This record gives sequence, C-alpha cells and structure tokens, in this order.
Amino acid sequence: MSSPTRVGLIGLSGTPPNEYEDLAADKDVDLVVCSVRVDRHFLTVRPSIIAGKTIFVEWPLEKNVAVAREMESLALKHNAKTIVGAQGSFDPYVRKIREIIDSGRIGKFLSSNIYGALGNAGPTESKNVRYFLNREVGGNVVTIRFGHATEFVTAAFGEFKIWHSLLSNRLTTKDIVDSSQNKTIIKSAPNDVPDQIMLQAFVGSSNAPLTLHFRGGSTFPGTPATDWRIQGSKGELRLTSSSESLNVGREDTKLELYDAETGKVEVIVPERDEWDGLRLQARNIAREYEAWRKGEWVPDFTWAVKRHEMIEGMWKKYDEDLVRLERMGASG
Repeated sequence: MSSPTRVGLIGLSGTPPNEYEDLAADKDVDLVVCSVRVDRHFLTVRPSIIAGKTIFVEWPLEKNVAVAREMESLALKHNAKTIVGAQGSFDPYVRKIREIIDSGRIGKFLSSNIYGALGNAGPTESKNVRYFLNREVGGNVVTIRFGHATEFVTAAFGEFKIWHSLLSNRLTTKDIVDSSQNKTIIKSAPNDVPDQIMLQAFVGSSNAPLTLHFRGGSTFPGTPATDWRIQGSKGELRLTSSSESLNVGREDTKLELYDAETGKVEVIVPERDEWDGLRLQARNIAREYEAWRKGEWVPDFTWAVKRHEMIEGMWKKYDEDLVRLERMGASG
C-alpha cells in the first residue's frame, strides 16, 4: 500500500516569503496547495515548481495570460506536475447533462442559453473583495466567475469552436461595504471591471450555438440565479440554481428533462458518491483531487493557459470596443 500524500498548504492569509523556500525544500511535502490572492500565486509556488513538486493552484492561475504562460513554462522545464482548481467539469449535474446529451434522450443537440445573476458586481462590493474593482489584480467576475463557467460549459458540450464576446462596465464607481457592520466604508470607489459578460459561441462536435449572459447584481425575487436551457430535437433540459457558480453548486440545484413526445417533465437527480457527505463547497474539489489520485485527467497549467488566452481575447475586444464607443461619443 502506498504512503499517504503529504501536503503543504499556502493559505488564504498568506505565508511569509521565506517559508515558500522552506516548503519547497521540505522533502516530506509531496503536494503544495496554493490558495492566496490571484496576483500572488506565482510568487508563492515558484520555489516549489523549481523543486519539481506537484502543485495545486486555484483558478485563475495568475493575474494575466503572460504570467500564466511563464508558470507553465517553468513547470514544464522542471517536470513539476500541476493541477488547477477548475472543478466545474467534475460537478455531477454537469456530467449528467453531458451523459443525457450523448445518450440521445433529447435528440439532436440544437442550442443552449445560459443566464446568470452574479450576486455581487452590482452597485456595491464587499470590502473582502475590494480588489474585484481593479482589473490589474486579475481576480474579478470576468476571470473568476466566467472563467469557471468555461469549464462547466465545455465539460457539457465540448470546446468553443468560434466565439464572440461583449463586455460592458455599467457601474464605473461602487460603494465598498462592510456587511459585518452593515455600513458603507468607501463611497464611489473607482471600478474598471465589467459587470455585464456576454458570449455567443459554437461548441463541440455538434457545432451547436450557445448564448451566455452573466450580469452583476442580485437576482430578481422569486427567480433562479442560474437558468440554463439546452434545446434538443426531442426535448429540452433545464438547470436552475440559486447561484451561477455551478463549480461550487447549491443544494437547491435542479435539473429537469422535458420529453416533447410525451409532454412530461422529469426531475433528473445525479447519482450520489462518497463526496456528497462533505460540505458543499468541498465536494467538486474533492472529486478533482480524487481524479488526480487515480491518475485520471485533471486541469493543469497548460489547460489553464488555454482558458487565460480566451479571456485575454475578451479583454482585447473590450478595450477595442471602448475606443470605438469613445470615438462615437457614447459611454462604455
């Protein structure tokens, strides 16, 4: 029987820089897990990459595609095995959707549309994620929330073939709030991150069209934060949830199948597994760790760079659109 994996954790509160080197030099550590602010990922794991350890870094890999590529290159050079916390493809509901499409139960896959209310990114932002208003940091609703969405979408349908994006920042200032004290601590803080994220794409081998719209702010009362429709020639799937973060999930997530021939709607419940006993936030991450333990596919640094390249393309298009709108005398 193999010995258990020994883990070194670089946590949310950060670790003194000298300890990054100590962790890398520790022969009793097999796996280094990094969960700090996104623009500090490379700083914290660089010594461990050079040491050739197995590295787990949460998504996004880093603040932009250039740094992500540097991390990928260094890992390949030092033969460090890498894992990225893009756990959406391990969600049971996402895998069940893929299974139903592949089985032909809804016939030919015709189209899909996804609507998501982000919850945050509205007129106010929590002090805990004050940096979400600063695009340069690299952690925001575009990179984090949309980035995770690319995983569960492509896990269900296959990769994006052709895509077109539209980003818009409708709230260029926001109040920063301290919810623990129920008060505003900063008025009208500048914001340069879009709160409207739109994408149209052809996906997978089916070349089916997809439309996605994530918007900042709270959900309309009585409606789901996520409403995901998947149209087939014989029926339709609908997934609803009180959160658009399907990579984490919610207990109220519901998947329904409409059979056009019988007119009946069936609630589809994914099979349970051993990880369902964990806290909700830990389940899909646990499934990803288990896949790594078994030697199965998991997202790695190279995979993450591909996702970063797409988001970089979206930022480029956004910047170009801002210039065009300015020339036309319109607001962004």
